[in-house]
Amino acid sequence: HHGNLPPDIQILAVTAIPPPPSSPPPSSTSSSSTSSSGANTFHARESCIGKRYVYTIQEGQGDPMTARYRWNIGRGNTKRLNVDRMNDAAQRLLGEHDFASFGVLEDGDDRPTTKRMRRLEVSRIVTVDPIEAASAGCIIDTNHVTATTTTTTTRRDTVVTIVAECDRYLYNMMRMICGTLVQVGLGRLSPDDVTTLLERRGG
Repeated sequence: HHGNLPPDIQILAVTAIPPPPSSPPPSSTSSSSTSSSGANTFHARESCIGKRYVYTIQEGQGDPMTARYRWNIGRGNTKRLNVDRMNDAAQRLLGEHDFASFGVLEDGDDRPTTKRMRRLEVSRIVTVDPIEAASAGCIIDTNHVTATTTTTTTRRDTVVTIVAECDRYLYNMMRMICGTLVQVGLGRLSPDDVTTLLERRGG
């Protein structure tokens, strides 16, 4: 509505968007009838061949500008994730498995719980406050921070990413897998515990 706009913005003209041209009716003798039928049955979720999820976990102080987009696990050595252990556990979830233990099964949902996990990787990215680093006498490149003096230090915050690619997902499946991997990274679960959870199949 024009009245909701600030004084320096005005609507000078409005042009209606014409409707899309209608598709010709399928013909029983035409070879395009199959493709037309296929187009009508496409479903954004059920017709896709896979999805990719990227979860980010903040270690350290973090940034208020990105806090709403990252899981902040807090500061201190006890809040540092063991990425090697997390990758060990992640490898056990690769391939085709019954992921019933890592999903919420709703009443009446008879879809199969066996999925194929194509990729599940955990990595750490070091982030540095550029202003703080410069004031501390550090040289920043894309790979690391080099201190030019031995008496100054700069804060290093890190982000751990979990990247997953799977053909299908159960409801809340990736949230549960991500949370489990973080528990492994914090030392509260072992990679063998993940194997045990997977083999329970929701039982």
